[in-house]
Amino acid sequence: MPSATACELPQNSRLRGALPRIDHLDSYTIAISRTNQSIVSLYAGTLGHMPSAFKQLLVLRSLIVKPFGIAGVSFRDLAEPIDPDRTYAIGDKIGRWTLFEQSDDELITGADDKHLDFRVAFARQPDATVTLSTAVMTHNTFGRAYLATILPFHGLGVRGLLTKSANDGRI
Repeated sequence: MPSATACELPQNSRLRGALPRIDHLDSYTIAISRTNQSIVSLYAGTLGHMPSAFKQLLVLRSLIVKPFGIAGVSFRDLAEPIDPDRTYAIGDKIGRWTLFEQSDDELITGADDKHLDFRVAFARQPDATVTLSTAVMTHNTFGRAYLATILPFHGLGVRGLLTKSANDGRI
């Protein structure tokens, strides 16, 4: 069974210019079997199928950081389906995040708030893999502290999402 691994940001990724400054950047990759799917279908097959435990952690995180002005999510937000057959436009919500850029082989989604901005690039590669990359720009001390707190969980979560979606045959 394939397992997601850390990698470098692909050279052709538009994530490089998605934020004015990048304070954190990571990328993970995994082999896929469904190479003929649209990039939206691949994105939905991964980010549209979060395990229940992962959703519970995200909602708990939201409750903890809400008093500090960080936007949160509810179970209802996380249940919002991603329609793989829909045509999304820049500025639309795709799942719980805003679509910032789209090409045939890469989607960039994310969110901005007063503490940090982040972008997630989901890209299909010519070698029958996908890469999920995250770039973060912090705005203040709280944003830096928040980032440092979630990073150990972030890598585990991204690897888990990619691995499960590939092993379940969704991508």
